[in-house]
Amino acid sequence: MLGDWLKGLAAEDGVVDFLQPAYMERACREIRLPEEAAQAIQHEAALIREDERLAALARQFHRELFVDKTEPANETNKRLLESGPHGAMLAAVVYMGALPQMINIYKAKGISERIWIDTLGDMAIWMQQYYSEHGEWGLGQVGWLIRHMTGRLFQLGRFQFAFMAYNKPFKAFRNRSSGVIAVLAESGVRFRADGQADGTNGVYDPEGGWLSVYDYDGKVHTGNPIANAAAVREPVRLSDREWELVLQPGDNVLDVHIPASGKMTYELCRESYRTAIAFAAEFYPGNPFKGFVCSSWLLAPQLPRLLPADSNIVRFQSDYNVTPVKSDEKQTLERVFGFGTKLEDLPSFPRDTSLQKTVYDYLASGGFIHGAAGFILKESVL
Repeated sequence: MLGDWLKGLAAEDGVVDFLQPAYMERACREIRLPEEAAQAIQHEAALIREDERLAALARQFHRELFVDKTEPANETNKRLLESGPHGAMLAAVVYMGALPQMINIYKAKGISERIWIDTLGDMAIWMQQYYSEHGEWGLGQVGWLIRHMTGRLFQLGRFQFAFMAYNKPFKAFRNRSSGVIAVLAESGVRFRADGQADGTNGVYDPEGGWLSVYDYDGKVHTGNPIANAAAVREPVRLSDREWELVLQPGDNVLDVHIPASGKMTYELCRESYRTAIAFAAEFYPGNPFKGFVCSSWLLAPQLPRLLPADSNIVRFQSDYNVTPVKSDEKQTLERVFGFGTKLEDLPSFPRDTSLQKTVYDYLASGGFIHGAAGFILKESVL
């Protein structure tokens, strides 16, 4: 077990010197870093170890982020990335050094080693992305990976999950007889005439835009419903006698993230949700949650009209109650055509896959595409 092996490397204060060659080599192997990335990290760690100033700086950042935690992580991460011309590579070494602290968190909860290894698969993904963007190895997504290292995000099957409070301006209701779900917007959300959030794709609607209304008189909820991923201007009334409030802002939920690796069949998606439910019940019994939430390009309301009904993306989206939020095409372009892709580069977009061809044709014809948010109630995947 890696945890037992690490004990032999720890100093009196329990902190492992992550700059040791033996540690870095084993750590890279355990989390299955690609060979080139692993060699780059080990080489950088050796250079840092030989430079007294850099070694002290690396250990300082590591202690601030993963041991003492005296400063907000985002501030420390910013200083880390801006520490010099090779800040992103220093960040990769420092974050690789967090495995002992991460393992301690998992051991305290009794969570299996396999889960933390799967969770750290993101290191390879984001290092590869950095290489694709910059032509050299590094780690830029430290603000995201701090959640992995500190036990706030877990890879459970195909998806990653993190507890959070529901933060979208919508309330969900379940019909007490049929089980049908209805969604109302909270008051004060500005929508365009087409029901999308004002400002989506940078398009505002000063003349046709409108503000949502919501009221509850103790018996009846009155508000603007969400239908087909868009807000409807005509309010509806939902009585407590017929409708049960099942989700609202502030409720505990599991945030779903989709790492850019592997297949995403419908069966794998459903299995991942059920694994997360079992995981939360076993390891976080005092933290019950209402359902799953996701904000993603995969929830773009245009996709079901563009793709086959049996495609993995459309089937993934079919589980969600999709709600409109202010978004744009950026994430879609990055995930479909590659990081750094801009709309103005449309003529040069690659069209090698069926998805690329479909999205390209839609954009070339003047269409707009944007992400959305959505939720799944826990009971619907049991």
